[in-house]
Amino acid sequence: MRVSVVVPVYNERLTLREIVRRVYEQAELLHEVIIVDDGSVDGSRERLKELEARYGGHRCSLRAIYKESNEGKGAAVAVGAASVTGDVVVIQDADLEYNPRDYPALLAPIADGRADVVYGSRFTGVERNALMFWHMVANRVLTLLCNLLSNLNLTDVWTGYKVFRANVLCELPPRSKGFGFEPEVTIKVSKLGCRIVEVPIRYAGRTYAEGKKIGAKDAVTGILAMIRAWFSTDLGPMAVGEQTLRIMSKAQNYNLFLYDQVKPFLGRELIEVGSGVGNISRMLLDRDRLVLTDESPNYVDQLRQTYQGWEYVQAQRLDLVKPGADMATASLWGAFDTVVSFQVIEHIEDDAAALKTSARLLRPGGRLVLMVPAHQAIYGAMDKALGHFRRYEETDLREKLAGAGFEVELLRFLNPVAIPGWWLNGKIFGQKIIPDFQLWLFDQLNFLVRWLARFDLRFGLVIFVVARKP
Repeated sequence: MRVSVVVPVYNERLTLREIVRRVYEQAELLHEVIIVDDGSVDGSRERLKELEARYGGHRCSLRAIYKESNEGKGAAVAVGAASVTGDVVVIQDADLEYNPRDYPALLAPIADGRADVVYGSRFTGVERNALMFWHMVANRVLTLLCNLLSNLNLTDVWTGYKVFRANVLCELPPRSKGFGFEPEVTIKVSKLGCRIVEVPIRYAGRTYAEGKKIGAKDAVTGILAMIRAWFSTDLGPMAVGEQTLRIMSKAQNYNLFLYDQVKPFLGRELIEVGSGVGNISRMLLDRDRLVLTDESPNYVDQLRQTYQGWEYVQAQRLDLVKPGADMATASLWGAFDTVVSFQVIEHIEDDAAALKTSARLLRPGGRLVLMVPAHQAIYGAMDKALGHFRRYEETDLREKLAGAGFEVELLRFLNPVAIPGWWLNGKIFGQKIIPDFQLWLFDQLNFLVRWLARFDLRFGLVIFVVARKP
């Protein structure tokens, strides 16, 4: 795990050398340190150039970025995040309030696969300086408001210690240039369904006489940033597919419904192709052997971290069109009694090749448990944004399965309830992402989805297939 530290700096000449020294005390944990000077006018830039010369040749290199004007913490973090080359990003304030000795505790939840984002809480720690009373009151009120809008239960949204998987932060830059960055990014990572963990940290708060910068104006901009983030459906340039996977992780009722449909057809030695962020994977754990695969190295890394230490769970990269001839891939051929593929082959231009690869993974008599989007007539903007080459009709799907050597045992349409919403969002309104409220409402209507699944309907948002390899 390569750890990048991003340090936003504005007029911190007196503390800059000491915070860099403290950061480098933890150098064995780090990959790089990036310091962004946000237009300082107190000599911080000159001090930073000295430090750059001193640490630039270190194994954990120090890189400095000099902005011409002061825009605020959020803008400085965005510039630094765009330059990281590590897997994990630590945001480190330069004012000595936060102690780099807490890095091991902050990094542990990501390293062991429990979190995508970690916040260091000043209110759950065992060692901290007393906060100014009204500063504490404002912090608690603003944290409560942010929790209300993000549906989280954090104790300290405004903490200066935030740690992110690099792919989350680097592709989700904040719109807020100042301290509104803190609540904005909190609401956005919540919308994405990222796993957030809080850990206790040390805190040595400064007084305004000592240089503390945050004030009443920042509280107002923070509230405005929260409201804007809550209403916004723009989560940044992160791939729509990953956004959707993370958003769908919150549709717990629907995900459980899908699992209940496939559960009777699952064997003991199972491989899931196209696991993504693991929305369904976590329901497949009761197996003798479980292999989780994806074409994306990023998803595979996340799955490995999530399930490290699980003796019978393995995560590896697999390209269904060009699987390769390496030993790890060769060991998969004919090794499973079940292949699970949820909403995968529609993303693959040569879906016939993907189905043939799925057949190679199975022993004779093994089953492919497949779900794909139904009805080309409702193909729209959301399908395009998700990278769908097509939606499927029954006849076409049966032909492709037969061409791959499968015999169809079961084919059903599921979830007709969602067809109007998908058509309206994708064909009429041109939406690319499922709006949060609609997803919540749909998940509450899961009882209706389950009731309709009792009937053999010939239409639905999804086609569910069980196919056998002779």
